[in-house]
Amino acid sequence: MRPKDSTIELRKDQDYRVFAPFSPGDSLQVYRLQRRGISLDLQRNLMHPTKPLTEAWLAFLTQQAMGQPTYVLYDAHDGEAFVQVRYRPHQAVADVTCLAPALGDNHRTAPAWSHLLDGASIEAAGHGIQRVFASLPASGAEVDVFQHAGFTLYAEEDIYRLAPAQFDQSDDPSAALRAQRIDDLPALQKLCVAITPQRVRQAEGGIGLTAASEKNCQRYVLPAPEGDDLLASLTICEGGQVHWLRLLVHPDSRHMAGDLVGWGVHALAGQPAKPIFCNVRQYENGAREPLEEAGFRLHGTRSLMVRHTVAWVKTPAAEAVPALKSRAEAVPPAYRINGEPDLSSPDTRLAAETHSD
Repeated sequence: MRPKDSTIELRKDQDYRVFAPFSPGDSLQVYRLQRRGISLDLQRNLMHPTKPLTEAWLAFLTQQAMGQPTYVLYDAHDGEAFVQVRYRPHQAVADVTCLAPALGDNHRTAPAWSHLLDGASIEAAGHGIQRVFASLPASGAEVDVFQHAGFTLYAEEDIYRLAPAQFDQSDDPSAALRAQRIDDLPALQKLCVAITPQRVRQAEGGIGLTAASEKNCQRYVLPAPEGDDLLASLTICEGGQVHWLRLLVHPDSRHMAGDLVGWGVHALAGQPAKPIFCNVRQYENGAREPLEEAGFRLHGTRSLMVRHTVAWVKTPAAEAVPALKSRAEAVPPAYRINGEPDLSSPDTRLAAETHSD
């Protein structure tokens, strides 16, 4: 395909490199490469699988209000490649969701990834995005490429899997869970702070929770016997190919982890038989043994990485011109999508906060 003149970067040897947002003329390239790519969003890929080309077109047609923004690379030395990202609602953060071709496809893939990650991070910063995240196979070569592209490792998580044949429907768990309510959000944030190390909160921009629920997910909490605190929370998501559990247990209530696992498996026993996955971060002690006792087996370990971008924020005029002082104009970032309300703080600066799950 002929390079897009508006995005050509000439080298000294007059070879070309083109990095550009997806356009209809890139459809054939994305279609050919998507079968050789790697998905970095394991949970969404298993629960709601989609084709990269479909996501690219959806983002193009809706001006990134839906789908996954896609950027393509044409390089005389490093070949053809593309990257996709996803903006998180209500947050100034994005996730790298797909890269193609996968590492090992040829020796030029690693440099192509570096160009794509640099370009996508710059584009994200232009939309007010302050952090770009990635979840990578811990044992693969992908971590090295991302580190060279400016990403830093801040945590790891284990992914556990329970085969459908191992579901136990005989036990009636005794945990007194109830459905999560909007007024539980302060207590949930307190619970997440108690669990999450400061270094992780700093990497992720703090602990941010919203009232919005993911599709096909039910959220439950375990209240403390006295007061408004929560001892644990459990999220149960039903997907197309698998089910997914996410549990958070206060460090002083680790003995409750087994009941939570049993409660979650029991709640899914009446659903179509599908594997159940559960992700546990390395610092969340107390959940691994109960999962293994319930029949879960380690499926793999993921490395969680982040790259900080330089995002522009509009601020009031300088103190030297008091007559022109006014409220800062809110940046119109792409992270507010799908028509969802803006839950950011009223000072109009972007708050790079992430969900705890």
